[in-house]
Amino acid sequence: MIQTGGLLPYLTVRDNMNLCRNVLGLKRDGTVEHLAAELGIANHLNKLPDALSTGERQRVAIGRALAHEPAIVIADEPTASLDPYAAQRIMTHFMGLVDELNITVILASHAWGHIKKLGLRQLHHRTVCHAESNLTETLVSG
Repeated sequence: MIQTGGLLPYLTVRDNMNLCRNVLGLKRDGTVEHLAAELGIANHLNKLPDALSTGERQRVAIGRALAHEPAIVIADEPTASLDPYAAQRIMTHFMGLVDELNITVILASHAWGHIKKLGLRQLHHRTVCHAESNLTETLVSG
């Protein structure tokens, strides 16, 4: 998910959330409406992104990321532009939906407090440059 939501401005919330489902040829089966209700944006389904707050746009982006029930979601600071209370609320809800749909999430964040509260496994990385071979490698642990 793009931090600003990455929504297409000429598509309604419903169509933005259905975008991946449409590309994959998935039927409209109520999944988007269910996710919108769970994310508290059901009353915005027929609106364009410009009519939404930043938090609402980010919830739409979360819904779009989950609507086609992918095996993995990679989220880079998905709530970075929200205040800490809204971010915690949305991330808690996001993780609940991830559990419900049995989706793996790889989340990049600097909000270590939120990561701990959500019970997520924390990974650390460091990059090493080998001068003799001019190779660079990133080591991940945790």
